[in-house]
Amino acid sequence: AKYVPRDVVKMMLSGVMSRAIAMSWRTVTVMFTDIVGFSGMSEITPAVTLVRLTTDYFQIMCGEIVTTGGVLDKLIGDCIMAMWNVPRRLPGHQGGACRS
Repeated sequence: AKYVPRDVVKMMLSGVMSRAIAMSWRTVTVMFTDIVGFSGMSEITPAVTLVRLTTDYFQIMCGEIVTTGGVLDKLIGDCIMAMWNVPRRLPGHQGGACRS
């Protein structure tokens, strides 16, 4: 459960999450991040260095996302997609996304 909060993992394993999501409508906060200039940087940066930099970036950002109650949806190249207020309700979820 490095990138998914423990309580969400427990919901997934217990089967509660599928019932909760199937039966509810709610406002969610979604965040997309992208590293400015990443494509250009990837053309001139050695692969080993690029992997180290992106790994460090993902570890820091994903840690902040989980700390503020968010759930990592996916990593796409240098992009992160994360959500708050799903699958569990999270009062003030917009602020959590901003703090991340």
